[in-house]
Amino acid sequence: MKPIQRRRALGLLGATALTGCAPAIPMAQLGDDPFEGGIGGTGIVGVMTGTGSVLVNGLRVEVPDRARITTNGRAASDRLLMPGVTLSMVANARRDRFEAQFIDVDTPLIGPLARHGAGYAINGTALSLDQGIAAAALVGQRVMAWGLWRRDGGLQTSLIRRATDGPDNVAGVLVGSAEKGWTIGQTRLQTTARNRLTAGQYAVAEGQFAGTAFRADTVQMGRFRQGGGTLRQLAVEGYLEPVAAAPGFRLSGLGHSFDPRLALTPFAAQRAVYFGPYDGRFRARRAVVVPDAPAPRAALLTPDIGKTVADSLTGAAARPVRLR
Repeated sequence: MKPIQRRRALGLLGATALTGCAPAIPMAQLGDDPFEGGIGGTGIVGVMTGTGSVLVNGLRVEVPDRARITTNGRAASDRLLMPGVTLSMVANARRDRFEAQFIDVDTPLIGPLARHGAGYAINGTALSLDQGIAAAALVGQRVMAWGLWRRDGGLQTSLIRRATDGPDNVAGVLVGSAEKGWTIGQTRLQTTARNRLTAGQYAVAEGQFAGTAFRADTVQMGRFRQGGGTLRQLAVEGYLEPVAAAPGFRLSGLGHSFDPRLALTPFAAQRAVYFGPYDGRFRARRAVVVPDAPAPRAALLTPDIGKTVADSLTGAAARPVRLR
């Protein structure tokens, strides 16, 4: 595997994080390029497809020496940056390239790999394995699984590796209530009164699976917790799941709030990369529908040599997300 080439930082253009709000960008003022006009900060959430620089969501992102790398909030090495891992990244534009400021290697599931019918599960959540993943030899072992949450609460798994020391975890959107109980994906949580939980928010629960439920010792809320500042753009890969609030969908396992005016029904059954402005809500302007199969997905989302953005993000493959 080609290693990540870290660059010495020449200075970055401002701090960013999902917790801030950028000034609204009227959609009518934007052209075909989703990243035009200079980016104050871009939040990138998706499955890493290539190395050298980090390739994710059709973007080539350089990793300077000063970029902070964590995994579920803990300090990590850039050795974790390999195709198949799921990333939450804050990047800035510098001249004609992206530079990472902060990278969190999100690990949706850590725990013993178990048989589940004809397939596999971790912490009670069923796995759908990408082509080429061999899991049989890992049954009974403690593993880390990366991928995207599906609308049925299962994990479309892009990579499995034996786990290092540390707590087991499940990380995704909280569903339920204190009265009815909580789940993340298909994993039922048992929590203590000190854990203050909010439905619809992203959370990382750490603890141990006890056969029918995950006993959560700690629950950390939110994404981009160490980012600081303001985001102006998002590029997010995922599946849609239905919700009651407008526009009727959210990204499975992520919980990003779409602009309520968006017409997302055409993408309801498809995996896609969404990109566009962020001003407290995700004003997704375009979507690139991508296959589950890793090789054709990587081919579609790989920028040409010397380019920062894949042609699919601005070409015919990018479908507009229209207003209702």
